[in-house]
Amino acid sequence: MPLILRRSLIFVALLLGGLVLYSLWFGMKADRFDDTAIPYLESSIPILASWQYEQLKPLLSPAAKSDFNNEKMQEAYQLFSRLGRFESMERPRYSKNHSDTSKEFGDVEVVDYQVPLQFETGPAIIKVKLIADGKSYYIHHFGIHSEIFSESSQAN
Repeated sequence: MPLILRRSLIFVALLLGGLVLYSLWFGMKADRFDDTAIPYLESSIPILASWQYEQLKPLLSPAAKSDFNNEKMQEAYQLFSRLGRFESMERPRYSKNHSDTSKEFGDVEVVDYQVPLQFETGPAIIKVKLIADGKSYYIHHFGIHSEIFSESSQAN
């Protein structure tokens, strides 16, 4: 077997091995949070999508609550109500996590999830950043992506 072919095969084998190891590592990280974060998201996303700040407030991290003290932030949250009534959600998908520090909680784990949602106006995806303090989760940040927002901005 020529040397170049042998080296190419070794390279491909190492690349595939690395990909398999990364997939296993990512899956283990996701499994670490899925047992607790997914039930939390399944109960909190309908509250978040109710567009009622007073219902959402207890689910927010202290930093997120202080962000919502801004009137513009509350107006932006109300703009999401253009999506209409929340209908359903698919299984949340783990994205990533990292350790951080919070004034209120000390050392925390920040966990990102994406959740496909269905509203009466159509589909949307919410990206949620949760803070885990070891006892419970809090919504630290979220963003909603939907075609309805791009359609309305093009109409203007």
